Amino acid sequence: YLTFDAGYENGCTTKILDVLKEHQVPAAFFLVGNYIEQNADLVRRMVNEGHIVGNHTMHHYDMSKISDQEAFQKELSALEELYEDTIGSPMEKYYRPPQGTYSETNLQMAKALGYKTVFWSLAYVDWNNDSQPTKEQAFSKLLPRTHDGAVVLLHSTSKTNSEILDELLTKWEAAGYRFAAIDKLF
Repeated sequence: YLTFDAGYENGCTTKILDVLKEHQVPAAFFLVGNYIEQNADLVRRMVNEGHIVGNHTMHHYDMSKISDQEAFQKELSALEELYEDTIGSPMEKYYRPPQGTYSETNLQMAKALGYKTVFWSLAYVDWNNDSQPTKEQAFSKLLPRTHDGAVVLLHSTSKTNSEILDELLTKWEAAGYRFAAIDKLF
């Protein structure tokens, strides 16, 4: 299961979407409010090409510090409304807490709102744009840790990811891996 977190657009998403389309790989993009506001065409493309767009909250706050149901719901519902205004249809109910930080209360609140929380089993430090990994570093982190059923977290802001994705998918396919949308997890 291939997932991308996107707090902002860094000029890499178009290439990532092109590669996903070429390989016919479904992905999930967990987006925040400013991404949708500033990149409506890319979000529409994600949806039109069959990718799932999930809720990464409106403002990318540390949700573990929010214990009030109303404040928690506002972070998710504000993004849902923005998405629906942009796309014209309701957002699917998949939630990824920013930075993977959560509390048990958060998980219960998300579930009460109808969300399925999606974490990951494989990630690497690809989010720091001031210190992007080399191709070799990325492969050395990703390939040996890949396993059946892996939920891979990449960031669509990563220049490295946009440059290696075609080769990475090719290597995974050659190793016998196939890809499914995250809705198959549930």
